[in-house]
Amino acid sequence: MAFVFIRFFITILLFYLYFRNELKNFDKTGFKHGIILGIYLFIGFYSQTLGLKYTTASKSAFITGTNIVLLPFVQMFIIKSKPNFGNILGIILVLLGLYFLTEIRDTKINFGDLITLVCAVAFSFHIVYLDKYSRKSDHLAIVYGQYISMALLSFFAMMFFEVIPGNFLFRLNTYSISITLFTSIFSTLFALYFIMKYQKHVTPIRAGLIYNMEQVTAVISAYFILSEVMSLNQIAGAVIMTIGLIISEIFTKFRYAKEC
Repeated sequence: MAFVFIRFFITILLFYLYFRNELKNFDKTGFKHGIILGIYLFIGFYSQTLGLKYTTASKSAFITGTNIVLLPFVQMFIIKSKPNFGNILGIILVLLGLYFLTEIRDTKINFGDLITLVCAVAFSFHIVYLDKYSRKSDHLAIVYGQYISMALLSFFAMMFFEVIPGNFLFRLNTYSISITLFTSIFSTLFALYFIMKYQKHVTPIRAGLIYNMEQVTAVISAYFILSEVMSLNQIAGAVIMTIGLIISEIFTKFRYAKEC
């Protein structure tokens, strides 16, 4: 939580320095929406981190990715929108590919798995509510509110669960500085900004399918950066997930063209 707090604190500073003139008259309703989205995002961050203490990284990645299965139900519940056939087929293929990609060997459910499932639910609600709010409010206000919410919640979590119990450890070196700056700028400032601005142009399910490509790019990045060798299962999983995304996109565009 200390890392998450520092990461979002730096992001807020950079965001404010660049958009300070626009934020003088920002949409207050959008800011409130951002606060709500930040709560869902924090629950996802914290439950995933806590779950990793009790389960494996591969199971965590797979369970987190199951948010794609929950999205159609959350979408129908919140915005009353039904998924099309291409979306459902894409979901099935992405989930199947994710199973091979993460190479899950232990199928027994433990405490960490249940906690990580909370993460999947939180991310599902975050995606759908973002679709709802981004169509009504200014994206800058939503982004700013989300950054503030994440920073405050992670600060209190850091104080109560790490600093006060004596579990806080901070080492200032080149590695910690570079990782913190990289995640603050690219993984938080840029990534969340573009998500808030452009997700409204796609459906929640299509967005969820695209977000699940994170696992594919992570495996590929690990190969080039960390020299980790991909197994045949991982290669097959990545291919299946990519096919699932392509099918969903093609079917959606075909349906749109037909309606026009």
